[in-house]
Amino acid sequence: MINVELSSIWNCVSLPDLLGSEKDLFDAHYHLRANTGAGNDFLGFLGLPDSATARTVHAVRTAAEKIRQSGDTLVVVGRGGPFLAARAGIDLLLGRGRSLAGAKPRVLFTGDNLSSRDWLGLCELLSGRDFSLHLICPDDGGLETYIASRAARWMMERRYGPEAKDRIYVSAQEGSSMAVMAKEEGYTFLPLPRELGGAESALSSAALLPMAAAGIEPLSLLEGAAEAYREMDVRAFENPVWLYAGARCVLSARGRTTELLGTFDPSMASFRHWWQQYVSRHTCREGLGVLPMQAGFPGDLDGFDAMVQSGKYPLFETVLTVDLPAQQKVNVEMDWKDYDSLGYLSGKTLADAESAACEAMIGAHFEGGVPVIAVSCPEFDAVRLGELFYFFELSNAICACTNGIEPYDPAPRPALAEAEKLLGKPEA
Repeated sequence: MINVELSSIWNCVSLPDLLGSEKDLFDAHYHLRANTGAGNDFLGFLGLPDSATARTVHAVRTAAEKIRQSGDTLVVVGRGGPFLAARAGIDLLLGRGRSLAGAKPRVLFTGDNLSSRDWLGLCELLSGRDFSLHLICPDDGGLETYIASRAARWMMERRYGPEAKDRIYVSAQEGSSMAVMAKEEGYTFLPLPRELGGAESALSSAALLPMAAAGIEPLSLLEGAAEAYREMDVRAFENPVWLYAGARCVLSARGRTTELLGTFDPSMASFRHWWQQYVSRHTCREGLGVLPMQAGFPGDLDGFDAMVQSGKYPLFETVLTVDLPAQQKVNVEMDWKDYDSLGYLSGKTLADAESAACEAMIGAHFEGGVPVIAVSCPEFDAVRLGELFYFFELSNAICACTNGIEPYDPAPRPALAEAEKLLGKPEA
């Protein structure tokens, strides 16, 4: 179960402030779960009958097994929530050095940029390798994704000929241009949920397939999310979602309009990237919502400590700690000459040092006038990963609704539209 600790926010807000947000939180939560307005059916696919979940899991497992049998590499082309979530889940559970260690299949991510150098580097990595392709298109658009999709499909067709279609998987919504392409060309099609919030979710088949190919059990992820779907429907502050969302709302109302998400394990860097994109896309509109920032500790403390401890910047911190699986405890090495004066760490482990650094950082920033929300997830595994994704998705949706923002209204991409115009796209 996810734990939320608020003892380090009382330097900025009071308990009555938090309790005063109860009606807004209730109305927002009800709005999401009672089929009212444009935010209805929030992640409703998690509440579907077991038969529907079984079909999704079976389709993902079948595709993942086929990917493992047909080659040593999976190329994931896409952008947005599911694309980032897939990378985050693999890094969190299997370690960010998984591919470097030679694990099979390697999972490579592209299609979220327009860099020629990045594409040429990917082509070099794929030289001499048998690979499959997974296209992730949660919405019907994306210049960078479509360009990469064309190039990857051309590469596969040149190498495998007519058999290329058996190596291509498409996650998109029914009726989209990518869905039409998949059906007409004979690619494996995994439909995304129609419910608002479903296609962009970290818990859809788009995110589950790359994780399953890497060896993460998709049913475990959905079990954790479905468990959270039921348990986090409590409309009271016993719900950790309410504690986190309520704290964010009252801190924002007090002028703390920037949230810094900090983590200590480097395997969480991709998760922070997913979180930042998700908050920006679904909760920040018309000057409302908190501006998301993210940092990896203790490395980024060199840059952030002076800023944070000054107490002059309108931000608050959320420190996320997850008990990630490790093969064994790692002791701090001994040095008999003690050049670095670390002899006092004799008998201590890296986990001890990380815990002390986290506690000291929270205390120092609190003393500097910066509120800190502590979110922790013990005994981490695939089930808890599903719970963690759902926790942040629901929290952000509730925060958006308290500000009158519909979190699943399509987000415009004016810069992309202008780029397409400059490239000569004809008027609709």
